[in-house]
Amino acid sequence: MVLVVAAFFAVVLLGSDEPATERASEQDLTATVQGAMVQAGLPTVEVQVVDWTVILDGRVATAELKEAAGRVAFAQADVIAVQNRLFVPPPVDDLAPTSTTVPDLPASLADLVLQARLSAVAAHPPIQFESGGDRITLESVPTLDRLADFLGFEPAIRVQIIGHTDSDERNPGDNLYLSAVRAEAVRTQLLARGVEPDRLVTLGMGHADPIADNLTKSGKAANRRIEFLLLRPGEEGLPPPPDPGIPDPDTDDEGK
Repeated sequence: MVLVVAAFFAVVLLGSDEPATERASEQDLTATVQGAMVQAGLPTVEVQVVDWTVILDGRVATAELKEAAGRVAFAQADVIAVQNRLFVPPPVDDLAPTSTTVPDLPASLADLVLQARLSAVAAHPPIQFESGGDRITLESVPTLDRLADFLGFEPAIRVQIIGHTDSDERNPGDNLYLSAVRAEAVRTQLLARGVEPDRLVTLGMGHADPIADNLTKSGKAANRRIEFLLLRPGEEGLPPPPDPGIPDPDTDDEGK
């Protein structure tokens, strides 16, 4: 009787080990299939093994890659079947509608949208310069990169780069010069990032076009800025401001 009971428990214990061994083997098979796909140069996809059936899920570019993945999976030892559920997207041309009832935006509205997008790209963070000069700060580099990318995606547009300063200046004309060289510095950086030269023109406005007061630090900071103006075909952009001129030191102020 004791021997029969012992044998019964031995059978139960052996039976309980079998699923764990099977699960471990299926895990090993999953790794084997994934490794074989890597060696075959196939895209990374999701691989599962259930009851020795390999299930492939994911996205591949072509039907040929889908078929190759199925063949590689089925070629592995112990695989009894393959469920190839890989998705192949249709070509882009097949997704385009043959006709549309949505009208195009009017040219003026389309330009407004494009100008808004251009200004938004340039605003976060705005391009800044070291105090008193035309050296662009490192914090402005990501904005320059995004502007170059934007212009790369919109190859038909031309842009006027406009420099502005606050009202502080030692001599008449200093701000006009500073705003011009800052605008040119931005143009140089965009050219270095692949933007075509004939698509970029520059202008220095000095302190002639403030957007805030020049009495507070925050107002002056807002006025020191670079703006980007979308140019329509044939447009040359904003005209330069009046030349402030340099007064003749020999001229009597009372005679003016």
